[in-house]
Amino acid sequence: MNKRTLALLFLTISMLLALAACGKDNNTGNSSSASGGGQGETSAKEVTVNIGVQHAVHPLVLAQQQKWFEDEFAKHNAKVNWVDIPGGPAQFDAILTNRLDLAVTGNTGVITGQISDIPFKEIAVGSTGSKNVGLLLPKDSTITELSALKGKKIAVAKATAAYDILFRLLDKAGLTAKDVEIIQLNADEAKAAFVSGSVDAWGIGEPYLSTAVVDEGAKVLGDGSTLNYISPAFHIARTKFADEHPELVVAYLKVLQTTLQWQAEHLDEAVKIYSEGTKLNPDVVKSVISNVQFATVPVSDDFVKSQAELNEFLLKEKAVNKSVDVSTVVDNTFINQALEELNNDK
Repeated sequence: MNKRTLALLFLTISMLLALAACGKDNNTGNSSSASGGGQGETSAKEVTVNIGVQHAVHPLVLAQQQKWFEDEFAKHNAKVNWVDIPGGPAQFDAILTNRLDLAVTGNTGVITGQISDIPFKEIAVGSTGSKNVGLLLPKDSTITELSALKGKKIAVAKATAAYDILFRLLDKAGLTAKDVEIIQLNADEAKAAFVSGSVDAWGIGEPYLSTAVVDEGAKVLGDGSTLNYISPAFHIARTKFADEHPELVVAYLKVLQTTLQWQAEHLDEAVKIYSEGTKLNPDVVKSVISNVQFATVPVSDDFVKSQAELNEFLLKEKAVNKSVDVSTVVDNTFINQALEELNNDK
């Protein structure tokens, strides 16, 4: 190889290295978060948002079926991964193992999750109903008073809102857990035991409650309205996800709020969509919506106080073994921003 050829080869390699360096510098300068950089820019890396879902009557499910989450998250270069998961402990286990980013769960689950040091934030109240959780009796039961539960078998899932209601109803009747036989079963197992007559009563929430009442003639012995007590649900977010992608948490709440507004304005259509998606009787769907009282609102001081009282009540009943400061998981930053943005868009 002569000197001229060597020189040309050296020059070519030098130019290629320079171009590569330029490309590297440009890529670094244009990188952005999940929300995108400046106008017209999007993130170089698509974010996957893991949302927990249960096949039930809930605005989250309605938005899922209409693909409204996908539409909103696409604006932030993010996509949805739907995680079919039951409520309570399974949700918090998934948060702990980074398999779940956003979900809705009951009031008792939030406390047990906090006691277990699960890294999550309580980002909004998801419902404000007092009849969405109760204690059911078979249609042919002769029990008419809470005090008659003494010595009876009661099915309930631990660490759920129904667990909370059961203990409160027993307390109202002057009974404790020692006065009854509590059979800890998940919802489907409890339903089978209830239908077969293996248990005398069943502590359960929606949509199982309305299904049993409307379709099977079950009777409600007591619920939150018996106690003048709300069993709220809460939207929760995995702490690290919320810290890294606050705009996606805001987007999640905006979709839920707009879904609630659409549902209120198109109730019959919403009932039809729910009924087709869940295979539930339309009358069951209407009962669920009425009982649950879905919402997307900040966690007010009243809810914090109620959660603190719940923690102490469960501690007294030895259902939990620790007292926690329930206010430390509350973060209204996201819901306040979501509601402000929606108001500004009007």
